Amino acid sequence: MIKKIFLLIALSLNIACSTSKNEDVLDKNTYKKILKEAILADILSSDSDKKNLSDKNFLSLVYNKYNIDSTSFKKTTDYYSNHPEILEEIYAEIEKEFKQKLDSLEPNSTPKPKTEKIKIGKKDIKIK
Repeated sequence: MIKKIFLLIALSLNIACSTSKNEDVLDKNTYKKILKEAILADILSSDSDKKNLSDKNFLSLVYNKYNIDSTSFKKTTDYYSNHPEILEEIYAEIEKEFKQKLDSLEPNSTPKPKTEKIKIGKKDIKIK
């Protein structure tokens, strides 16, 4: 009987600890959005040094947008670092979104053929 009570207490403590530990962790989709913007903020910060922009902490702007702090972001990063299969999915999705955005910004790889007109007498001839 004592063993059962001890087991029940240990099990309930384990559940309580795991629940409170994961309580501070952001869900996968929110973390993906924040991480994507954090990557862009990091790029912008490194680029701002070259352009003499004011010393802004662009990452803090991301934190403010999502109403989180650096501690919450770090806890979530630590959690997903301990679950590499999920973190790999997140990075793959971010990479896919960046590639799609980049592809949409690139001009068509096949340029339109130029047509030239040559005037011979009163007729125009198009040359491709």
